[in-house]
Amino acid sequence: MQTNENKKLVKSTDQAKTGLHMLMQNPKENLENGISELLEKLKNPKLDLLLNRYPELLQEYDLQELLSGNLEITDAKMQEVRTAGLFACLQLLIHFCYDLKEEPNPADKQFDSLRYILNSITCSQFVHELLILVITVVGAGYYQKFQERIQNLDFDLDSAIALENDPELKQHMHLMIWFALTRLFLESVYIYFNNTDESV
Repeated sequence: MQTNENKKLVKSTDQAKTGLHMLMQNPKENLENGISELLEKLKNPKLDLLLNRYPELLQEYDLQELLSGNLEITDAKMQEVRTAGLFACLQLLIHFCYDLKEEPNPADKQFDSLRYILNSITCSQFVHELLILVITVVGAGYYQKFQERIQNLDFDLDSAIALENDPELKQHMHLMIWFALTRLFLESVYIYFNNTDESV
């Protein structure tokens, strides 16, 4: 399956600042609602339970260990632990980045927890894992069709409206837009906070 995940959307600190500024204007609508939608569409109540348990799990295990997919926890599959960890990290990154309005200095100590997350998983791994979850929901056929349509688009208002009204793509359009915004957010966070990930 062809993806564009090797092409960076964000290439500089200035672009990262702009991306974060734009997305943090309305983080609930741009990012948080999509997390809830994806969780709901995955139809796995254990993920909600694990998300609630994550603060407790972080007292017991290192985040890198929780995100490895190799950790066995009672009443949970290893992949469920990893998936809940991705959602927990994404929620925390959004929360921490919202504080950038008050303290725009990425070196400030208040962002140590944010840097801990960034050092526990690379940006490319994070994006790839979220993409797999999205494809699990929308299906490989839909994703392939979506990719083909956007590759042939001129990115203008008319094309965007046509894409949104495409009857074959309409069902999961919100989720695909959320994934694109989330990828932009993650790349911006990793670059802004100078996390060296060559394959962002």
